[in-house]
Amino acid sequence: MVKEFKLSAGEDIMERAKKRIAVIGGGITGLTAAYRIKQKIEAENLPFELIILESALRVGGKIYSMKVENQYLDLGAESIDTRYPEAIELVKELGLEDQLIFNEGEKQDLFYYNELHQNPYPTYKGIPINKKDIWKNKMLSFNGKMATFKDRFMQPEELEEDIGVSSFLKRRLGDEIVELMLEPFFSKVYANDIDDMGVRATNEVLFDLEQEYGSIEKALLDHPELQDQSGNYATFAQGLSVLTNKLEEILKPHIQYSKKVVEIKSGVENTYILNINLKEEVRVGAICVATPTTEYSKLFKDKELKKYFSQIKAASVGHIVFSFDPEAIKNYPAGFGILTPRRNDSFVSSIVFLKKKWPTLYSSKEVLLAVNFGRKGEDMIVSLSNKEIEEKILNDLEMMLGITQKPNYRIIKRWPDAIPQFSVDLEKNMKEIVGPLLKEKYPGVLIGGNGLEGYGLSQCIRQGNEIGVELVEAIKERNCISRTNVE
Repeated sequence: MVKEFKLSAGEDIMERAKKRIAVIGGGITGLTAAYRIKQKIEAENLPFELIILESALRVGGKIYSMKVENQYLDLGAESIDTRYPEAIELVKELGLEDQLIFNEGEKQDLFYYNELHQNPYPTYKGIPINKKDIWKNKMLSFNGKMATFKDRFMQPEELEEDIGVSSFLKRRLGDEIVELMLEPFFSKVYANDIDDMGVRATNEVLFDLEQEYGSIEKALLDHPELQDQSGNYATFAQGLSVLTNKLEEILKPHIQYSKKVVEIKSGVENTYILNINLKEEVRVGAICVATPTTEYSKLFKDKELKKYFSQIKAASVGHIVFSFDPEAIKNYPAGFGILTPRRNDSFVSSIVFLKKKWPTLYSSKEVLLAVNFGRKGEDMIVSLSNKEIEEKILNDLEMMLGITQKPNYRIIKRWPDAIPQFSVDLEKNMKEIVGPLLKEKYPGVLIGGNGLEGYGLSQCIRQGNEIGVELVEAIKERNCISRTNVE
């Protein structure tokens, strides 16, 4: 039975359904899209109804802040990269700018050859800003250093199709620096394989700059704001959930919790029927799908779309916060954290010394370590028991930091199938084949999963901004409503 909402006097059930917009998923992409939809409805006085269907008891998705004693710790998304503007712009728009805090401390060290390496020169994601500084590097061989100078003499290559991030970087800087130093910086949330990731699909700014300037070195010298430095990352004193809590407050009347959409079916008269929890159905006129990408193949039963959606794989990742006494750490990094290349024999992908990164935690007497683990091909660890995970991670911490003491406490958070793994070919198919197919077979339905247009909070917010505006225009067209006849 199709569930219908209370009607205004004289309003037809089907007409009401045609003017209903559903946002499926209450993560940052869905919340941003819903926020933009609400803005346009109110600004243009549109006769549309907004509903947000969230499968969990909370919104926020992978933004998850927890209060521990008098401190707020993020156990999912860790920070906002301030070198991308969208998240900061939204923060300012919501009046939250005065609550922001920015990172301090030196950039992350790299752990390789069983020791910590800090490159004492200006870099962008590990790439030297001044090419001559490569001679100060202790990780690369002479040939590896010489290979980085290829960038000075190569002309930018016009690409008709996307290429892998790894191929792009190796073409200009050589294999050794990419595999040993750059891979963990460019792997996006430390879980992707840069051999598979597309440069254009991930919205990596370096590619466009190389095309404009002719070399990576010239581009970076002219854009010092990209340099790895203090202020690159931001959060809130009470965690990133401040952002999603504010959006939730604004959107509260439209949010329905514990509403898992299990299928999207085409209805009559430009409508769709959403099957919710296998118990009820809701008819709507337009849809924003902001679920994890692994849900697409379950929501859409169309065989052609399912063929592509079923190819999307995702890596499971985990996050642990450990508390140690200061004397437990034998090897402190020079920077605020540590990154580990894939070549390294470790389950740990990154470590952040929270007190070194965030000024709000300076007063803490304990050492708080935020450890990320799990990435493509190594994510089986996430399925282990808490005890087994802790044992493996503590073994890695002993190897890296000389820690042999037991932690004062630990907090473990798993994120199953959290990080989509798009190959260059699949990214291309999603845009060139799936996009037109979706528009043809499901007009008025837009998808905005993490990874389709880049990774990170700013990239998700940008998608939400675009989808929100586009969806309102689509439902206006489907209902034959223009700005003129609204006014």
